[in-house]
Amino acid sequence: MKREQFHILLVEDNDADVYLLRKAFEFAGLGVELTVIEDGAEAIAHVRAGGNDGRSMLRPDAVMLDLNLPKSEGTDVLEALRANAHFSGVPVIVLTSSPSPVDQHRIAHLRVDRFITKPPDLDEFLKIGHLVGDLLLKAKSQAT
Repeated sequence: MKREQFHILLVEDNDADVYLLRKAFEFAGLGVELTVIEDGAEAIAHVRAGGNDGRSMLRPDAVMLDLNLPKSEGTDVLEALRANAHFSGVPVIVLTSSPSPVDQHRIAHLRVDRFITKPPDLDEFLKIGHLVGDLLLKAKSQAT
């Protein structure tokens, strides 16, 4: 049986976290194609181009976003996502090393579907794949 393939736009500047997320998706049995953008300014340009900037032509099934990015903050990327019709309805998962309630409050009005603090433990990090998988399946069932 062929497993379902999901497309995720990942805005993350830490190569180790990108690697761990790939492993987390494998651990969860998810078929995931990642489009990785490493800084906030490039992510905003991608969003403003409606995702049609040569990186990927697909509307992602989800966006995973770090808040602490070079060149522009993750909150700016999130605002651009919510202002663009191409990305409306796309679930957004904030994945950050900051457990700050201030960060959570700052983005609350921007309809974040899940706020995940990056765990320091490998086993806990791998569980992120299941959390994302649950969100993707829920979003897909609501769309049909």
